[in-house]
Amino acid sequence: MSKAANFLIYCMERYRYFKGLSGAEVARVFDQYGVYAYIMKYFESLHTVGDHCIVQEIDDYIAKKAKF
Repeated sequence: MSKAANFLIYCMERYRYFKGLSGAEVARVFDQYGVYAYIMKYFESLHTVGDHCIVQEIDDYIAKKAKF
């Protein structure tokens, strides 16, 4: 598995943990808002920040997508 794919799984797990969601719920949210593509596109910068920043980035991205 690639580093980016491993990081995607890591992001899902951290998001699940911080938000108290199940894996299925995270997958549904990530699918609905295109978070998978966002993480893969910005892998190079996202993998350099901590867990709280990753979760905040995902929340900010979802909030922007939800407005449209």
